[in-house]
Amino acid sequence: MNLYLIIDIGTSSLRTALLYGDRTVVDSRVQKRSAPVCFDAEKEWEQIAEMIDSLTKNHPDIHGIAVSSLLGWVGVDADGHAVTPCYTYMHQEPEFYRRYTADTPATHTYAVCRRRAAPEQPAFKLCRIRAQEPQLYRKLACFLSLKDFINLKLTGKPATDHTSASYTLLYDVAGKCWSGECLARMGLDDSRLPALKYPWEILAPLRPALCQKFDIRPGCPVAVGTVDGSCGILGAGGAASGIFVNVMGTTDTCFLVCDRLPDDPSGSLVINPHAVPGFYLAGGPMGMYGGSLEWMLKRLMFESKDLRQMNDLAAALPAGSCGVAAFPTLAGERTPFWNSDLCGTFLGLRHEHGSEHLFRAALEANCYAVRRICDLLEDCGLSVTNVLASGGGSQSDLWLQLKADILGFPVSRSLAKEATLEGACQLARMVAGDTPGEISAPKTSATFDVRVEEALQYDRLYADYLRIHDKLAELYPLR
Repeated sequence: MNLYLIIDIGTSSLRTALLYGDRTVVDSRVQKRSAPVCFDAEKEWEQIAEMIDSLTKNHPDIHGIAVSSLLGWVGVDADGHAVTPCYTYMHQEPEFYRRYTADTPATHTYAVCRRRAAPEQPAFKLCRIRAQEPQLYRKLACFLSLKDFINLKLTGKPATDHTSASYTLLYDVAGKCWSGECLARMGLDDSRLPALKYPWEILAPLRPALCQKFDIRPGCPVAVGTVDGSCGILGAGGAASGIFVNVMGTTDTCFLVCDRLPDDPSGSLVINPHAVPGFYLAGGPMGMYGGSLEWMLKRLMFESKDLRQMNDLAAALPAGSCGVAAFPTLAGERTPFWNSDLCGTFLGLRHEHGSEHLFRAALEANCYAVRRICDLLEDCGLSVTNVLASGGGSQSDLWLQLKADILGFPVSRSLAKEATLEGACQLARMVAGDTPGEISAPKTSATFDVRVEEALQYDRLYADYLRIHDKLAELYPLR
């Protein structure tokens, strides 16, 4: 059976792994960490290279390589060296974002980019560098996603995939090209943007020097690859039209697979080309829900209880968490509300409340946001009838049951244990010669059906939550 090398750069961990084509993990290296807002991309590559070196010595017959990463952006010079830090999705450029939105109607942006403008987007980073660091801007040969930076180290070839390009606010989703209109509005040009390719295409063979260093056979192809959320959608089973996948990791990602280019009249959904030929994704990257739960356990509870204990305590509470409402947006809101200024907030706290009330309220908050995404998809004429859940958060029976009750349709747990790794592995298989039709989706291990009484309660609580959210949003940013 063929073997594939996968590099997965996440918010909470850095991983290299060897997988067989049937998704079996043969061996892996994992470094747990919490990615900062910005970090040194060259040091990231050095760490990855060390992890690959320790992994591949006894496995020379690798048939393909693929990289997935968190949304991050790195400027490189003509020699391929990083001349900026890696700016992650948590890094924001509020000044240039506000300048742009003051002059550009949201409808114009959405018509081309199929997403709202947000201060995390790399277009604003380029605008800031051009305006405030002109010497650095002149030195920039290319502005790449973090995944593409690692690919550049592996192959010497700078390029990006259409899905990653969608997140720049410089890409025409319908035209599948860099947008001259968007570049002109930003005062930029395409000279510092990479070539566009599809995630399943071969970028180039692994560099000969690295083949020798890592003991990998010469000519091993490297996939163009894509961002971790889209790899997770693919790995969890989102490979056919009509499948709605929720990857529940440090940050959540929710996307519906579509066989046509959708149009969201509200402008709240993100529309991307999918990592599978001929499909699109409608939904978006969400807030740090899993990351917020981890923050609560570490920073508020000092690890006095683990996730299993908190799930048990929270399961004993009624719908609505006894009046506690959570807005666990520690890095600002993304899909579906898009308010980068709204900070983490709990409302309704009284002396009788404990950590379990905050915990359950945070789970409910995530489910309300997913329901809002589903409502918006319905408004686009797209039907959602069930959810396929994967990621660390999907191991919580309570969370999936709450999701079913709040959404009003069943939620199934994908058997994909490492959805991002498995999705990237599918791309590696495709560059090695397999077709999408030869790649099977994972099965499910459990389905959580809607409980009628709880669903009726949550219909009312959901309406209350949206009303409170709108009022709360008016308070931020705090002065």
